[in-house]
This record gives sequence, C-alpha cells and structure tokens, in this order.
Amino acid sequence: MSWAPEENVQRDIEKAQESVELYGGHLLKAPNRYEIRTGVVIAARFADKLRRTAFAVFGGVVPKEEIIRATSELNKKIYERLVSMGVGKLDIVRISVEASVEGGRLIFGEPKIEWFVPHTEVEKRVKECEQRLAEIRQRLEELLKI
Repeated sequence: MSWAPEENVQRDIEKAQESVELYGGHLLKAPNRYEIRTGVVIAARFADKLRRTAFAVFGGVVPKEEIIRATSELNKKIYERLVSMGVGKLDIVRISVEASVEGGRLIFGEPKIEWFVPHTEVEKRVKECEQRLAEIRQRLEELLKI
C-alpha cells in the first residue's frame, strides 16, 4: 500500500472541519495570531492532529501546499524534541504552538510539549528517588561520624 499525499490531504481537510465542530483545537490570541493545540493524544498521532487543526484554522487563508510545508517542518522539529525527551510512541502528550500568517506564509512559534506520565510510572520513580535519598542520607551520616 503506497502513501498518496493528495488522498491524505483531502482526508485531513475533511477531518479538519469535523475537528473544529467537535473540539475547537485553536485559540485566537491576537489579530492574525492563533494558538493551535493537539489536545491529549498518543505521541504517534500528534502530526495528524496538528496538520488537521492547521487546515481548520488556516484553510481559507493560505494555500494547502503552504499548510503542508509549514506543518511538515513543525512536525520534524516536534518529533526531534519528543525523541530527545525520551517520549515513546504510545505515551500521551499535548502539544500547543502559536501560529500566524505573514506574507502568505504560515509561521509557527516554538512548540510547547506536555508529557503525561502514567501514575504507575510516577510511583515507580518516586520509590527510586526515595531509595536514592535513603542511600545518600546513610552516606552522609557515615561521613559525619568520621
């Protein structure tokens, strides 16, 4: 099965309208300045959500090729940050980014990434920290005795 960009763009445009009607996904911050958001999604699906929201917000303002170009660059940047943070494909994230149109080009600001860690993982990390802290206290007491 091959990936057909034109089919995916059409699907995204259709889903963009559905997304606007159901979730919003964007906030007008100032004239010609929006904040677009993925909502809470599995990390592997963030790119689709951002692209659909961009189509919903900017579809009538800039050509679809410009939306595809700009979101593609943004998605690469976000992907690199997710990987460097250690976020897994099935982890839950929420991404928001400011966007505006300047001279017919879609410009994105620096994305904000929120990573939601499961409660079980938090408990595990707290226990590890408590154990490490107990070891440090024990060493400190030994050093103070000397």
